[in-house]
Formats: sequence, C-alpha cells, structure tokens
Amino acid sequence: MSTLGNAGTTNSGSQTAHVFVGFTGICAAAILVHSLFTIHGWHSWEFLSVLVVAALTSRLKIKLPGLNGNMSVSLPFILIAMTQLSLPEALAVAASSILIQSVPRAPHKFKPVQMMFNVSTGLIAAELGWQTLHRAPVLNFTSTLSLLAGCAAYFFASTIPVAMIISLSENRKAFGTWSEIVHLSFPYYLASTGLASIAAAIGGNASWPMLVGMSLVMFVTYRSYRIYFGLVGTSAAPSSTIQSLKAKSANASS
Repeated sequence: MSTLGNAGTTNSGSQTAHVFVGFTGICAAAILVHSLFTIHGWHSWEFLSVLVVAALTSRLKIKLPGLNGNMSVSLPFILIAMTQLSLPEALAVAASSILIQSVPRAPHKFKPVQMMFNVSTGLIAAELGWQTLHRAPVLNFTSTLSLLAGCAAYFFASTIPVAMIISLSENRKAFGTWSEIVHLSFPYYLASTGLASIAAAIGGNASWPMLVGMSLVMFVTYRSYRIYFGLVGTSAAPSSTIQSLKAKSANASS
C-alpha cells in the first residue's frame, strides 16, 4: 500500500498548500531530468514485468479511515524495482503505479493537481530510496542494512509530504496527521520490505512466478486491510451517532 498514493485535495484557499505542491512538482521534474543522464541500458524483460504487475496491483487501493488519502498494494513491486533495476526504471515503475492509483473511481472527479502531487511525491520517494539503497554499501553497510535503509528512506519520503499536504489543506496538525498515517500503514510497509528482502535473497532477475506469488500475497493483505478498516468504520459509526443524539438531547432540554 503505497500510501502515498493519494494525498487529499488541496484547498483553494490555502496558498501555502499550493506553494508546497508547486515545490514538490519542481523537485520531481528535476529528478526526471537528472535521470535522463543516467540511462545506460534497460533490463527490458524484468522492467516490463515489474511495471505491469505494479500497474495492475495499484488499482487495489484502500481509503485510510479518518484521512483524505489511500494506499495501494503496489509498494513491494516499487521496492523490488529499487533493488533490481536502474534508477530511470525504478522511477518509471513508481510514477506509472502512482499515476494509475490516482485515477479516481466514480463518482469522484479527476483532479490534475492532486495527481501531479501524488506522482511527484512518488518520484521523490523512489529517488531517495534508490540512492540510499545503492550508496549505503559505501558506508560498509551489508546488503540487508542497505535494503532496510533504502526502504526507510522511501517510507519517510512518501509519508511526510502526504501528511504535510493534508495538514495544510485541512488545517490539521502535521505531526498528528503523520502519526495517523504511520499507525495505519507501517505494518504494510514492514511486510513490503520483507517481501522485497525475500526477492533480493532469492537473487537473479524479477521472474513471473515470483511476481505472481507476491501479487497473491498482496491480494490477501489487501483483503485483510479492507476487513480491518471496515470494522474500524463500523465501530466508529455508533459512537458518532451517540454523540449526535446527546447533542440533540441537550438542545431540546435547553
């Protein structure tokens, strides 16, 4: 669940939110331009395999309860792209996955600014995660520590901007919003890191059997999250109803 997926819509009255979205877009554009100078060849078959699976699984998304955002189950494949593919390929996988994830379902309207922010955030997170993962060995990190460092960089780079834009557009506390996102998505990030580490331990290239097997695991995870968030929503509904009844009762007695 690539949390990052959909940040909330920016409030037209929040100039700071617009500035932040613009700054994020400029950073993402700079990353894309820089990546063009690092193209030295493509892992054509592996790249296309990961790209297709990430794109398909990105539509399996879940709305985060209490937040104007969602996560999809494409994250493990973005992490695999970071570990096994070149930087331009990893950026392409992340951008396409989040682009498809950001396409709203009916009756929600398409919002270009929201999509641009989501894709920009994904590009920045993939860039920082890839660079951290591939430069960590210079510090004598083991392959496992390098993978953990890269996934951690991706985690912070993808969740912090989402928390900030929700905070700016909805007048919420940034740290409290980020804490909610972490509480809801951290187990998923942890599981995705574990799958990426398994893929790295197996070695070799991203094969279809491995990708299909991981897709099945992520589908089960998706179903579990849907059930869990459904129970959370159901348990929250009675409490809100009770509060509404109490308010009406107080108004009637006054």
